[in-house]
Amino acid sequence: MASLPEPHRTTVTRHYIDTRPLVPSTPKQPYNLPLLSTLQFPDQEAITRFIRPADRFMSLASALLKYSFIHKTARIPWSKVQVSRTPAPHRRPYWSPPSFWDPDGLKGGLEFNVSHQAGLVAIIGCDTPASQVPGPSSPEATTAESLDRLDLTGHHHHYHSPEFDHHHPPNQVRLGVDIACTDEDKRTPKDMTTQAKFDEWVEIFGEMFSDRERRDMKHAPIHLPVVEREEGAWPSDSSGGSSDEESSDTTAAKLKRQKELESTIIELKLRRFYAYWGLKEAYIKMVGEGLLASWLRELEFINVVAPKPWSILNGYSSRSRSRSRSRSRARESRSTDISGGHSRVSSAASPILPDINTLLSPIDDRLSRSGLDNADEETKWTVPEKAEKGMKTLFRGEEIHGVEMSIVAYDDEFLIATALRGVKEIGQRQLTLTPSGFSPTSNAGTRQDSIKQGQWVKLDIIRDIMPCAEGRCECLNKG
Repeated sequence: MASLPEPHRTTVTRHYIDTRPLVPSTPKQPYNLPLLSTLQFPDQEAITRFIRPADRFMSLASALLKYSFIHKTARIPWSKVQVSRTPAPHRRPYWSPPSFWDPDGLKGGLEFNVSHQAGLVAIIGCDTPASQVPGPSSPEATTAESLDRLDLTGHHHHYHSPEFDHHHPPNQVRLGVDIACTDEDKRTPKDMTTQAKFDEWVEIFGEMFSDRERRDMKHAPIHLPVVEREEGAWPSDSSGGSSDEESSDTTAAKLKRQKELESTIIELKLRRFYAYWGLKEAYIKMVGEGLLASWLRELEFINVVAPKPWSILNGYSSRSRSRSRSRSRARESRSTDISGGHSRVSSAASPILPDINTLLSPIDDRLSRSGLDNADEETKWTVPEKAEKGMKTLFRGEEIHGVEMSIVAYDDEFLIATALRGVKEIGQRQLTLTPSGFSPTSNAGTRQDSIKQGQWVKLDIIRDIMPCAEGRCECLNKG
């Protein structure tokens, strides 16, 4: 086994934007895309190419997160940020340092990865010890060959291929992130209440998950939270109670409770399925491949546990969660189900799209209200020290070392999986909240927020990003 290279020691940025409050609630409601005009023209085109407002806002948030990370970490003006992409079909975004760039302490380059799902958009990024710019013949699109060259440490053997070794040095820093939504309208099955239905559904994904993974999804034991027992979904083990009480518990009532229990267990198994999905997506995004990879079944995760949703951590039962999700889906349906499809144009269902001048117009009140109160945001996340990291990653039956896999929960419906290779996260980051937004530098008379390792930080478009996009921030100040 090849020895593991020394990982790059640095801080890791984890930022996110929740676009759901920004989406218009009715098809004819006018809206704008904030800061669109501050992006490079190809990025503006990519965003406005989407039909549904919900998709436009997610694409916009993705661009803003990338620009913000590059601007703050590389310390270059917002107007000079250029996001490049690897060749099709994967088109993985990356940053190529411009010729005028003065690194000012950043000696290498940047690595980052973005994910979006159901309105939530997230970026993970860090600096790298050396520039990791793919060349014109980069093997990003042939990662099956790349995995063939993996040793059991998760790093690459030195083969007699100068091009391959040049683009994939053994100490290369790579990051991957994926957001999975466990209760997305029109995508998550709503009638999954029995083991038989769940088993049938899992088998649909036989080309993505191995036999062992699918078997574990269906049959591995799953923990039922205590709160479910308190609401009566769990059959009591107590032998106490009078015969009158036992006789009043009719067969029909017992059958109803058994069905409710089975439904609850299937709900938790479905959540675990999405944990598998997120982990696999994060890993293949880390190595630069997509779900069309031929080796997906050979990459396995075992001992997967889905982090608990916010409601369980706060003592709510599955019945309360079900009522909450019903209300949430109703709101989502009113706010995002506008065109009846992701990119189809239907004369009857399509929204009336504003012209580009409207999209570039000043920010409306919904943006000025969104995300300004972060007091409760941190409580919606799995605390970093309780992130699920106990899973094992296997490739062709052998454990992969040197890759840190992790998964956390946000609110009730989201799971966020990350994959880190070649990096050792260190220390706590300090973000200074100034009148012009969050700044990575310290200034007298401002409040500093300490960011734990592994903590996700919500960015607000007005407070945290607009000052940078308009050149009013202090990110480029030295010191």
